[in-house]
Amino acid sequence: MAVNSFRLIRIAAEAELIRLRALLKRQARRGIYAVIAALLAISLLVLAEVLLWQVIRLYLEPIPTTASVFGINGLLMICFVWLARKSIPSDHEREALRVRQDALHQARASLLLGTAIGVGRRYLVRRAPRR
Repeated sequence: MAVNSFRLIRIAAEAELIRLRALLKRQARRGIYAVIAALLAISLLVLAEVLLWQVIRLYLEPIPTTASVFGINGLLMICFVWLARKSIPSDHEREALRVRQDALHQARASLLLGTAIGVGRRYLVRRAPRR
């Protein structure tokens, strides 16, 4: 009984390690996407300033090119913000979490059963008539 419990605990620990590795990879990707989005947002603000300056200074003559770059940066920023916010656990992570929970549940049940058998055995030994 105890060997099985320890095996289940080891399986739960391995599943948790797999889940944590996947979580760290996902968080790293989110961080990279957020940094790219922040850089694009800064460039978007700079281009907005340049665009405003050009509108006032030149009365809309070279604006279509700047507006195109402005739009492209805006779309790229939106895409990277969306990627950074999209943070759902992968199937790999969910399966590892389920395996860990099942293994821990079975380990608890096994330890509880082993303890109950030991207590019951001691009780029966004490209650048995001595010869």
